[in-house]
Amino acid sequence: MKSYLDAAATVPMRKEALQAYMETAERAFGNTQSLHDAGTEAAEYVNSCRRIWGKLLDVRPEGFYFTGSASEGNQLAIRSLLKGRPDHCKKIIATSLEHASVLAVLHELQSEGYHVEFLPVDYNGILDMEEFELAVNEETALVIMQLVNSEMGAIQDVAHCAAYAKRWNVPVHSDMVQGLGKIPINLSDSGVASAVFSAHKIGGPKSVGIVYIDPGIHWHPVYEGTVHQGGFRAGTIDVPGIVSATIAAKLAVAEQPESYRKAQMLQSFLAEHLPADVLLAGNIDKKSPFIQGLLLPHVEGQWMMLECNRHQIGISTGTACKIGAGEAMSAMLAMGFESDEARKFIRISFHNSVEEKDLLNFLAVVKNSMHISEMHF
Repeated sequence: MKSYLDAAATVPMRKEALQAYMETAERAFGNTQSLHDAGTEAAEYVNSCRRIWGKLLDVRPEGFYFTGSASEGNQLAIRSLLKGRPDHCKKIIATSLEHASVLAVLHELQSEGYHVEFLPVDYNGILDMEEFELAVNEETALVIMQLVNSEMGAIQDVAHCAAYAKRWNVPVHSDMVQGLGKIPINLSDSGVASAVFSAHKIGGPKSVGIVYIDPGIHWHPVYEGTVHQGGFRAGTIDVPGIVSATIAAKLAVAEQPESYRKAQMLQSFLAEHLPADVLLAGNIDKKSPFIQGLLLPHVEGQWMMLECNRHQIGISTGTACKIGAGEAMSAMLAMGFESDEARKFIRISFHNSVEEKDLLNFLAVVKNSMHISEMHF
């Protein structure tokens, strides 16, 4: 593509991560559950990766588990924590800004007898802390709070939520997929019971989700009889994928300060050159600069996405896990936008290869479409 502006969906694999995958696939092909030398060697690769993740995020390495995706990781972490909670705790606290994988499991849990309370957010997508503190009580089973919203980049104060919830001995689960490598993350400081990350958002393979569960937190396996990874997830561990993901994470965390500065520069450039009638969602001084949610004045987001694609520019209408109005519509409605406005939502998102010229290519398509629309009226 001429200009790829959909990094929140995925980014290309880093050469270092790809090389690590191929080398590990040759050297550490054993099953980590096998007792022979090949299995032991494969298990040591995974344990080394856990140590690296622990150092990167300042937590105990034995708390890390690896899944087939962050979506699976969210679902397993949430259900594992809930199975470890007292029977009388049936309330779950969240917001409508969560990722599709979280919203899906929440709807399932509602049908299983849990009460899910979706708390309000303001016009910038930020949680109302007074409402949050009123909602948490002795009947709360779990708080679910995404760190960075995947539609428009709102950043929640997860550490404050976790500190308050701890007064009631309530664990907090956080989807931190859009934060890793973008903003500083220290899991010890955050106070969360569990967190989820994704390899392919930072230049790793698409086959790996990374889950952290505090080793001091009580949880139960979702599937009885599971022997891999302490019972957290069934199935043979993807050692090459895990090594590749770990290499990508090391690089992404090392690059984070510079990546953030560049994303801020691109966000400022976009805000300065946006047509007056195009609304940039969120407070640009407080949100992630990597994700830009835009509300168009004249056409639906799906039309603009197709028009940009015709010009070899990759954008989206929201998260790739729930294409179209689904998740973006839910987020925009929660922030106070009308449904007609929400249907005109598009998202662009940045990675290290994006330059100002890519934004100019995108803006040219938007401005031209607005000019044509004005001629028709």
